[in-house]
Amino acid sequence: MLVDLAAFLRSKREMVRDLLGREERLAHVMAARSLECVVCHADIHPGNLFIDTKGTLFIVDWDYPVLAPKERDLMFIGGGQGFMGRTAQEEESLFYQGYGQPQIDPIALAYYRSVRNVMDIAVACEQILTSKQGGQDRAQTLGYLKWSFLPDCAIEIALKMPAGD
Repeated sequence: MLVDLAAFLRSKREMVRDLLGREERLAHVMAARSLECVVCHADIHPGNLFIDTKGTLFIVDWDYPVLAPKERDLMFIGGGQGFMGRTAQEEESLFYQGYGQPQIDPIALAYYRSVRNVMDIAVACEQILTSKQGGQDRAQTLGYLKWSFLPDCAIEIALKMPAGD
């Protein structure tokens, strides 16, 4: 499994370098800006949403809430996370039909998506390198990592966003 991980990351070296460079450039741009902060869940995805039998929505797993620009949570919408079998564009369109059309800072959104993707790569590598679950657990994590690099998925979407240049 470790050989497979190394080979895969070697094959994606340029994309990873582009993502890291983008994250660094955007971090400098964001540091010079002043954006309104709100309470953000910081890991809002379908696994952290619960709808009861009456249709009431609950957001659960508030382990790491942060004060950040709203784009910190909105990065998940249309970010290519692959939820509910919809394309990122369909997901974004449906979400904003219900949410409304807030003013979104594209640079902040690009920054948070870049940061999240870099973190997801690091976490996947750590899980593969340190897993005590054995080969099946590692293979599943490598599969998720490979999926994030597919066309129209998380990393490609992040790389298509404004770079802060």
